[in-house]
Order: sequence, then C-alpha cells, then structure tokens
Amino acid sequence: MNNAVVRYFAPIEQFKPQDWDHALAVNLSSAFHTTRLALPGMRQRDFGRIVNMASIYGLRAVVNRIDYVTTKTAMIGFTRAVALETAGQNITCNAICPGSSPTPSIEQRFAAFMAESNLPRAEAEKEFMGSRQPSGRFVAPERIAGLVAFLCGPDGADITGAAISIDGGWSAA
Repeated sequence: MNNAVVRYFAPIEQFKPQDWDHALAVNLSSAFHTTRLALPGMRQRDFGRIVNMASIYGLRAVVNRIDYVTTKTAMIGFTRAVALETAGQNITCNAICPGSSPTPSIEQRFAAFMAESNLPRAEAEKEFMGSRQPSGRFVAPERIAGLVAFLCGPDGADITGAAISIDGGWSAA
C-alpha cells in the first residue's frame, strides 16, 4: 500500500522549488522505490497486490495545488505501467482515487467551516461537501479500507491497472 503524502498550497509562480521536490519525493518517488523493492519477492512467490493511493485530484485538477494534482495524476500512470509489467502473473496493481475523507487535515478545515457557518455537523457537512461530492458527505475511511481489502482479496484477482474512484459521485459530475 503506497499512501505517503505531503501537499502544499500555492499558485505555481509562488510555489517553492524545495516544496515541489519534497512533494515528488514523498508522493511519487516513495511509491516507485517501495514497489521496485517489493516486486522481486512478489514475482518469486507468484503473488502480490499493490494498491496506490491516488486521489480525485489525479482525475480532476484544482488551483493552487500543483504538486498534489501532478503527483496524484502521475500515480495513476505509474499504476498502469506497473500493472502492464506484472500482467500474466498473480500480481495486481491498482490506484484508489478517493474524494474528501475526514482526514486530520480536512477535519481541521471542516471544523473552521463549522465554526464560521454555525451549522450542526450534518448540515455543515452537506454544505461543505456540496460543491465537491454530490453525495454531500465525506467518504468514510472504512469504506476506502474495504475497497483495499477487496482489491487484495481473491475477488480482486482480475482487476489491475485500474484507477477506482470512491468519491461520492465527484468524478461523475
């Protein structure tokens, strides 16, 4: 499971080169190195499951997040390339593209929104998410984990090279 991430917020002309390099290293190069080192053992056992955490932002762009959009888009390409290199073996490689989930970073922004809007949590969540996810709610972390478990289990054996959205309809809008 490749799920390391950092993200910075700035327009491209103000984006610090060291932040760009750091985002590439953490968000993308770490997956490359982990996969590169894990694949020989998977090939030897003729079994492996690689799940890369991409994002809705690998499928859709947004302003002031050049590093995140770029690395999550690249993660989908990386996934497809690895899937082709391991096709015909009992090794799969897939990317999950979640929408907004209540991570600590998002919960912090959401708490500020709730305080500002003075709405109860359910109403605030619907309003906060309304411009993004048509479902009007966060994607529950346990549902993302369930998708990972499915992909790693026997029923996921023929799914490889996929970028699977779990985003409350965001990618369909």
